[in-house]
Amino acid sequence: MRCPYCGNEDTQVKDSRPTEDNTAIRRRRFCTACGGRFTTFERVQLRELTIIKSNNRRVPFDRDKLMRSVQIAMRKRPVEQERIERMVSGIVRRLRRLIKPV
Repeated sequence: MRCPYCGNEDTQVKDSRPTEDNTAIRRRRFCTACGGRFTTFERVQLRELTIIKSNNRRVPFDRDKLMRSVQIAMRKRPVEQERIERMVSGIVRRLRRLIKPV
């Protein structure tokens, strides 16, 4: 995993645990080059979600884009990062239930 601070590819996992809803693994990481600490989430990707834009263009669903948008909306509100993560996970779960298996 690449360090978001210095770009170094040599990082170590310091702690791993499941998220509250048990849909992902939360990993605390440490960069050996700059000493930065950051969190990553590992989840199973079952099937691709596709978003149909207003101009009928199809683009792959990007969970990180949804996460960034929610974080921007919540940045001036006292909402914990873990609560935002649970909310986004819930949205993605509901979206996955809406699509029919191929």
